[in-house]
Amino acid sequence: MTISPDDGACRDHAPTRRAPTHRAEPAGLSPTPRWHAVLLLLVLLAGVVAGLVFRGVPAPRDASAPQDVFSAERAQQAVAPIVAEPRPLGSEANDRAHAELAAQLTALGFETETQEELGIGLRTGEAEASAGYVRNLIATRPGSDPTGTLVLATHIDSVPGAPGAADAGVGLAVILETVRALGPEAMLNDLVLLLVDGEERGLLGSEAYLAGPGEELTAPVVVLNHEARGISGRPLVTRASGPMHAVIGAAPSPEFESFTDALFGIIPNYTDFSSYRDAGWWGMDMAIIDEAWAYHSAQDDAAHLDPGTLQHYGDLTLALTRDLGDRDLAALQQRADEHPVQTTAPWGVVQVPPLLLTVLGMLAPLTILAALLVRRRRREASLAGAALGAVLGLLVVCGGAFGAFALWSAAADATPGMLSGSTHEPVRAAPFLIAELLVAASALATGWVLARLLVSRASTLLGGALIVTVLLAVLAVYSPTLGSSMILPAAIAALGILLAAVLPPLPCLAVRVLALLPTAWMLGTQLSALAEFGIASAAGGLAGTALIGLGAAAPLLLAGTTAHRGHAVAAAGDRPVRRPRRLLIPVLPAILALGMVIGGTAWTLAAPEPTQERVIAQVDGSSGATTWDVTGTTAWGRALDGTSANSDVTAPPVEVQDTGDGVLEITIEAPRDASTLALQADAGLLSDVAVDGVPVASGEGVQELSVHGVRAGQRVSITATAAPGGQLTVVETSFDPTLAAGWTAPGEDVSLVQPRMEVRVPVTR
Repeated sequence: MTISPDDGACRDHAPTRRAPTHRAEPAGLSPTPRWHAVLLLLVLLAGVVAGLVFRGVPAPRDASAPQDVFSAERAQQAVAPIVAEPRPLGSEANDRAHAELAAQLTALGFETETQEELGIGLRTGEAEASAGYVRNLIATRPGSDPTGTLVLATHIDSVPGAPGAADAGVGLAVILETVRALGPEAMLNDLVLLLVDGEERGLLGSEAYLAGPGEELTAPVVVLNHEARGISGRPLVTRASGPMHAVIGAAPSPEFESFTDALFGIIPNYTDFSSYRDAGWWGMDMAIIDEAWAYHSAQDDAAHLDPGTLQHYGDLTLALTRDLGDRDLAALQQRADEHPVQTTAPWGVVQVPPLLLTVLGMLAPLTILAALLVRRRRREASLAGAALGAVLGLLVVCGGAFGAFALWSAAADATPGMLSGSTHEPVRAAPFLIAELLVAASALATGWVLARLLVSRASTLLGGALIVTVLLAVLAVYSPTLGSSMILPAAIAALGILLAAVLPPLPCLAVRVLALLPTAWMLGTQLSALAEFGIASAAGGLAGTALIGLGAAAPLLLAGTTAHRGHAVAAAGDRPVRRPRRLLIPVLPAILALGMVIGGTAWTLAAPEPTQERVIAQVDGSSGATTWDVTGTTAWGRALDGTSANSDVTAPPVEVQDTGDGVLEITIEAPRDASTLALQADAGLLSDVAVDGVPVASGEGVQELSVHGVRAGQRVSITATAAPGGQLTVVETSFDPTLAAGWTAPGEDVSLVQPRMEVRVPVTR
């Protein structure tokens, strides 16, 4: 048995004081037709399916598409030579990508320039600071009568070992095809294409641009930043700044949830948009996130990137560019102080004032309480029974979310070989996501059966809805943006629950259907979005979302009293059902969940994609002693991990000059291209840090300074105040471990994730 809609439904509720009875209902009474129950289930299912379908992507257009529309095939052709190889900061491949992009944009009629700069990274942690030598590519087209500046932005560089067809080659493809589709004519506003370098190493290029040419742009500046964490899925607006709620409707089928923006404020997620927003620019940060197992790996290539995803991404950018390019941007200032909570509906992005959402969130549990009192008056529910239902409801939500998280964690720990090197996502995540929902079903069934042993259906469902809406009310007060997708459907469901308790049958049925639809839509869209975030990132989130959504709306499926000739009697489902054998019911979804994990693990391990391994050759720069550190998820990795050798590699020459008062000037020469030079303090902190005379924001001090994108033979000067007597170490990181002794090449069944060689040299004062 599972929770199901009522055998009865809404009734004419004549006053009664008779307690529920175990006797059969008097002959001649007419329960509400069972098709009401079937209809409600179909409505719920249809709403969920509609939400899932909405989150699909369009079919890609080929090169024969009209010239003024976005074509995924043309975009792929334009970016193909750029994403054919990894292009880390400071590499020759990065130079080739830069030159190819400059040539294409010049041919499209843009004025291009290169900004070569030492970029100082945005501080993302207390212990580290970064800098790097970047080459930003800036292409401009002046507006006919500018009211501001529109910036289309992404980054050129990829991580070592990854072609970066998605991260951020998809942004390059979108921008190239967008400006081609726009044609050569100037728009009203200035248009800047900002292709920065060094994003992967600390937002180096965007910080350098903002400190230089970015200060000269005509304000207001609106940026559309393009990012990727996955290789497929529906492009999302993940963050926004300024009055973009007035603009987002110009995009075809846009999707934005305020909770992602709020969530990134709690769990920092840094992209170049972080720099742009901090500089006061308006705009949107857009990304694709599905199939994140390929993130920062060799499988982030053109063959794996979904062309439908590219098509949708391009459709969004082209439409927004046309709108913003010819819009009076200065007029948007009038709406800059508006900060609505936004969520996605079938017809577009819904915008609700935060105060209204807070009020609705607080009213929802009060509305549920009112429905409970109505049914208590008719002896269908009791306050004590509802309290038990609330306790069990809380346990169900917590138990389902924790159980799902624990099941995935156990599967990941048991079989690390199926996990990606960067995100710990499996190549085939669907079985594990289904297993999480089955765990939620098991928790729900357990709570339902236990509650029904003791109290009525009405008490169980109303108590569960009450505790869920109380939790959402707390969220609505604390941060309505975090509850953007769930508070509004719960409030609508609560109103429907109250009306269903007092309306006649047919109007009541219509109310229940309408009140159920927002929850069904929310479940379809949000479960799909959470699935794209991935099982490793959102484990427990699917279960929690499903249980909270269903818990808030469950009383819409509730039976009441059956009216006949002016009397009312309790429906059979409103009595406790003392059948302990029903405790076996939750066992079935639990067994299915375990089976999905076992089967999913086997299916994932059988996937044709190579197993990802991380490998580091750690070399002592003085002696050449080398130790190999490999994750060891394959036979090749286990054979190499922990082995030792003696490498004959050039260590970076280090010169040290003590200028007094603890201030050191350290000059390091890089022996290889695209390398990173790091200065580490083994004890104490480095303060007053500068690279080539440029101050680095080090606050009260850092333990490590990294300088990226250094070329072979380049000399880097670092000045810093170091703790007296503390040991300093220079670590040169290059991304070709084959230079180290002891290397053995893996087979085609192994994919190396950012392989590197680290050469350590102690600093002698």
